[in-house]
Amino acid sequence: MARLLISSPKGSSGILELMKPVVTIGRGSANDLVLDDDSVSRFHAVLKQEKNGEVRVADRGSTNGVLVNGKTISTETALGHGDLVQVGDYELKFESTDIGTVVLRKAEIPSTLQDVLEGRAPGLGPGEFPAVTGTPAELAERVQQLEREKYLLTVLYDAGKALHSALSLDDLAAQVMSLAFRIEGVERGFMMFFDQAGEIARQTEVHYRSGARRGAPRDLGERSQRRRPPREQPRIILGRSILERIRQEKAPILIADAAADERFQASDSVKIWGLRSAMCAPLVETGVESGRLLGLLYVDNLERKAAFSENELNVFAMVAAQAASALASALAHQQLAEHAVHRSALERFLSPDVVEMIAADPNVKLGGVNQRVSVLFCDIRGFTSISEQLAPEKIVEMLNEVFTRMTDVVFDHGGTLDKYLGDGLLAVFGAPISKGNDAANAVRAAMGIQKLLLELNRDSAARQWPELKVGIGVSTGLVTAGNIGSPRRLDYTVVGDTVNVASRLVAHAAGGQILITQSTFSELGDGFDCAPMPPLLVKGKSQPLSVFIVRWMGAA
Repeated sequence: MARLLISSPKGSSGILELMKPVVTIGRGSANDLVLDDDSVSRFHAVLKQEKNGEVRVADRGSTNGVLVNGKTISTETALGHGDLVQVGDYELKFESTDIGTVVLRKAEIPSTLQDVLEGRAPGLGPGEFPAVTGTPAELAERVQQLEREKYLLTVLYDAGKALHSALSLDDLAAQVMSLAFRIEGVERGFMMFFDQAGEIARQTEVHYRSGARRGAPRDLGERSQRRRPPREQPRIILGRSILERIRQEKAPILIADAAADERFQASDSVKIWGLRSAMCAPLVETGVESGRLLGLLYVDNLERKAAFSENELNVFAMVAAQAASALASALAHQQLAEHAVHRSALERFLSPDVVEMIAADPNVKLGGVNQRVSVLFCDIRGFTSISEQLAPEKIVEMLNEVFTRMTDVVFDHGGTLDKYLGDGLLAVFGAPISKGNDAANAVRAAMGIQKLLLELNRDSAARQWPELKVGIGVSTGLVTAGNIGSPRRLDYTVVGDTVNVASRLVAHAAGGQILITQSTFSELGDGFDCAPMPPLLVKGKSQPLSVFIVRWMGAA
C-alpha cells in the first residue's frame, strides 16, 4: 500500500492513501487530491500505479512543473519510499507502507477508587472514609437533599449533552420538553418560538396527567406512562401579563400560587384554568447586544401550590439558557444551510467570481433580458461507438470526470454552464454578467478544453478509457437570457439564433477542431491564430456562414 504525506505552505498536513490506478493532483475540484493554492494548476500532475506495484508521477501541462527530490521532471518518474514530490508550494512525501507493521497497544488507565481503598489517597488510610455524624433523621434529610441535588445536576448534565447536538427545531423542542418534564412537579408545559419581528412563530405543547406523584421520576419513561388522552387536557393558554413580563424583563419567573400572586391578578387565563404553580423562562440569544428574545419555555402544575422551589427554578432557568444557545445555533445552521443550497445552485452553473458577485449583491437580475454573448458548444466525437465498447458504469465514470474538468475550464474563463447535453455541454460567456471580453474568453476556454483532452488522453490506457476527441463551435450575438421552463422547474438558459448557429458549427467540427463565426472572430482582438474556411451552409440559414478555424496546438 502506498500513500502521500502532504505538507501545505501554511503548515497544515494530511495523508492520502493511493487507492486508484490513476490519482490526479491539482487545484480543480475534480482532482483526487485538491491543492487549493494559486501555485498549483487546475490539472497539475498524476500518480499512476503499475500492476507490479510501482508508482510513477507525471506532469500534466502545469505552469510551475513537478519536482522530485528537488529536480524538475519531464517524463514519468518512478517514486521510491521517502521521495519528496514538489507540486507548487506543496510538499508530498511518498511512502510505501506495510500494514503488518502497525501495532496497537491497550492503554493502562489507573483507578482512582483503587488508590483510595489501598490508602494511597491523601489523608486516608486503607479502607478509611470521611466520618459522618448526626441523628438518623438529620442524616435521612441530608441524604434526600443530596439525592435531589444530584438529580437536578444530572438534568443539567443531560441538557448540556442533548441540546448542543440537536440542530433541527423539532429535535430541539422535543429534547427541551423532555428535560423540563424531568424537573419535580412539572405536569404541563410548552416551548414557544418567536420570529425576527418578535411575533409567535410556533409552539410545542406537552401534557401529562395532573396529580402525578411528587418527586423526581426514575426516568422519563415512567412519567410518559401517565400521559392522558389529548381530549382530557385543557389547552395551555399563556396569560398576556406573563408574556409581557417575560418580554420586558427577560428573566425567569416563579409563580408559587397564581391565585394569590399580585403580579397576575388581572390574568384571565389564571382565573379560567385555575392555575396554581408555574415557571416561565425566556430563551435569550447570548453574545448579542440586543439580547434578542428567541422564545420562551413554560411549565406549570394545576393542582398544587408551591410545586416548585428556587432550586427547581434555577435548574429550569439553566435548561432554558442552554436551550436558547442551542436554538440560536439551530437558527444559524438553518440560515447557513439555506444560503449554502442557494450558493450551491449558483456554483453548478456560474464561475466562482460571478457567484461571489451575486452573493455580494443578491439584487443582480439573472434573467429575462436580451444580452450579447458568446455561446460555446462542445461535443465528444464517436461517442456512440465508445458507448458500445464500455460498460455503462465506466461510461458514467468517464463522462463525470471529463465534464467536471471541462466545467472547471469554463469557470476559469468566466463562463456560465448552461447544461450538459449527453456527450456534450453548452456554455455561455457574457450572461448573466459580461466581463467585456466574452468572445476572447469563450475561445480561450475552447482552447483550454482541447488541451485538457490531450492531457487526459495520456493516461487513457491506465484508466481503461478510449482516447477522446471533441469538436467545438463558438458563436457570438444577441440572445434572450432568462429562467425558462414551467413553474415546477425553471432553468437559467439562453435562446436565440446565436445558440442555433453554435450548435450547427459544432456539428461540422471534427475532433480537435474549434470553429468560430465571423462575429466571434471580429471581437477576438490580438493573440489568436485563426484561419478562414470555405463558407459553410448550415441548416436554418439561407446564406452560407463565414467561418474561421482556431489554430490552438502551438498556442501558449
